[in-house]
This record gives sequence, C-alpha cells and structure tokens, in this order.
Amino acid sequence: MTTAIPRMRVCHIMSGDLWAGAEAQLATAASYLVERPEVKLTVVVLNDGWLAGELRQLGVHVAVVDEHKYNPFKIVILLVRFFRDNGVEVVHTHRYKENILGTIAAKLAGVPHVIRTVHLGMYDSIPRSLNGSTLGWKRTKSQAYEALDKFALRFADRILTVSQRMADALKNSGFKPGVVAHVHNGVDLRKVKPTRAREDVRRDLGIGSDELLIGTAGRLSRVKGHVFLIRAARLILEQEPGARFLFVGRGPLRDELIALAVALKVDRECVFVDPATDRRSGVYDLMAAMDIFALPSLDEGVPMALLEAMALGKPAIATPVGGVPEIITHRATGALVTAGDHRELAEACLELARDRQWADTLGVRGRRVVEKEFSRETNGRALLDVYRDVTHGRRASRARRVGPIALFW
Repeated sequence: MTTAIPRMRVCHIMSGDLWAGAEAQLATAASYLVERPEVKLTVVVLNDGWLAGELRQLGVHVAVVDEHKYNPFKIVILLVRFFRDNGVEVVHTHRYKENILGTIAAKLAGVPHVIRTVHLGMYDSIPRSLNGSTLGWKRTKSQAYEALDKFALRFADRILTVSQRMADALKNSGFKPGVVAHVHNGVDLRKVKPTRAREDVRRDLGIGSDELLIGTAGRLSRVKGHVFLIRAARLILEQEPGARFLFVGRGPLRDELIALAVALKVDRECVFVDPATDRRSGVYDLMAAMDIFALPSLDEGVPMALLEAMALGKPAIATPVGGVPEIITHRATGALVTAGDHRELAEACLELARDRQWADTLGVRGRRVVEKEFSRETNGRALLDVYRDVTHGRRASRARRVGPIALFW
C-alpha cells in the first residue's frame, strides 16, 4: 500500500496589472511548481491580464480579485475566504500592495506561513513619483506605503531576494539573517527560443541582414535607462553609419524617447516595437535578431530580459547595478559599463561590433551561465526548499495565528 505524498498548499498573490520582470518570473516559477506532485499551487491576481492568461495556460488555478471593483477592505475579506476555502498553508507575496493585503488576510485566515519576494528595491512597485522624491500628500502617501510594508514584513517567515547583494543589504538594515535568503531568477530554456528566421524578422523591421543591430528589451520606464542607449546611438553612428537600434517593449516613456531620438537626429535608425500590439514577431524573435543586447539600467534586481538575451546566445552589455554583477563577469561572460555613461556604453558596443569573434565567445559563455545558474529548474528547486523549510522545519512549530485586534495593534 502506497502512502500519498502530503501536498504543500501554496498561494501566490500578485497585482498582475502589467507584464514585467516580476510577472515573468512568477510565470516561470509556476511552470515548475505546477508540475510538482508535492505542491498544490494557486495564484490570486488583482487584475485579469497577461499574467493571468499565462498562468491559466500552465494549468494553474487562478482567482481574480479585481482591485478596480473592490476596495482594500473587501479585497482582504475575499482573500481570507479564498485562503480558508483552499486550505492555504503558505502565502507568497511579491510587491508592496500584495504584501500588505495578503499578509493581513493570511493572518486573519490563520494561514501559518507568509513568504515575501523582493524583486528590485524594498518599494520597487510604489510609483516612482511617490518614492521619496516629492513633497506634500504624495510624500506622505509614500511613507505610509513603506511603513505598512515594513510592518507586514514582521510576519514573514522568509524574505526572499532575487540577488545575494539585495539579501546582504536587507540583513545589514536590521532583518534577521535567518529570515532573509536569496533565490536567483530563472528562465525556462525550453521556451526562450525564436520561432522565426532572423532574416524574416529583420525584413519586417526594414533592417538588412548585414546591418549592425543593437537592441534592448523591457518596460519603457526611466529606471531602464533607454535614454542612454539613444544618446550612445549618436556616437555609434559616427563610426558605424549602418548601425540600427531596436527598442522592444511598451511603457510611459515611449513618446519621450521617440522625441529624444528626433532631437538627436537618430530617429531613422531607432525602431520601437511593442510586441503586445505588433504581432508579427514575438519578444524572443526580436531579441534573437539582435547582434548585441544592451541593458543600460539605473537599477535592477536580476533582470529577466538580460537572462533571456544571454539564453539566446546574445553578447550582452549591462550596468553593474543590483544583481547584474552576479550574472555577468566583466569581459568574461559579458561587458559591464558605468550606469548613466552613454559614452562608455557606445565604446563597449563598438568594441563588440568590431570584434565579432569575441562577441560570439561572450554569447556562448553567457548561455552557459544561464544554463548552470539561472534556469527554471534551479529557481524552482530553490523555492521548493524554502517551502519545505518553512512548513516542515523548525520555524513551523512557531507559526501562530494573529487575531484582528493584535494585528491592528
């Protein structure tokens, strides 16, 4: 007679209002966890969007608690009901909003364990306009978000970061070392593949097969540093007149970036593609068509776009921010340039363009790094170890239910 394996009932909570690195990482982790017999995985999203669709295709049980329809108090009530109905043992939150609401609901529902993943900074999903750079009501609102997030973190069994550097920073800021751990992001190497020929993708974009194509991918937001690649484009074109520049993604800075390209007179060489509306080529098709991948970010956790580009064998140039130095070793598996320095970025691009053999070598080495250290399997196994530890380890005996009065206090 065989004994059934007890299943850990894990529920992730995420806003799901956009598709960025954190959402891509949750989908990748879910693709691994949903196949594990020891895990019963559910996900609650606050917006029925791209993430929810990806998860449903994986066979994940997805519940939508629409934040546009319900106020925070009603969301907490619905989360409590969902946790109890599904016997959830571990609630895994991601950004500040889900962390606050999910932690309150978890404790009111008697869920024994809460885990939080920090993807960028502690308050990476608080709008940038609210994040300590403004005065008055917006600043007060930002401080309230931060205070609530810090309070909710007191109830977390584990605080996971996507890089060792971020984990060290949290430990140095006062969090207990036994609570903080890092789990690197991972990519699904089975899926990170082009579906179209390079020449066909380039032809659709109006780019010749022999033209130098330098590109980037990611949300068009200030933190991604797209302005520095546009400024670098002007310098690159002085020495490589046939170079073209591809920007893959969507975001609030699109019009501003196009205007900058026009002002610098490089708009004819810059191509902006939003794969959500331009269906001719997928993200991986567009990235595979690049000769060089550049990520001039001002801040990062462990960027999924960088991992995906390296998985596609593209020589990568990035800035040494966040967890990027844990991915790229300068001049061994890629190139690192100073954040905010468009001249240094241009020089690195030109060096790779002139030495294609070295560029190809960096691409091969980068792929090996992803296969060894940043795969879906490596990430999934690390998450499983965390779940096992909190549900069966020493901390499980200290799990407690917090009543509404104590939680409020």
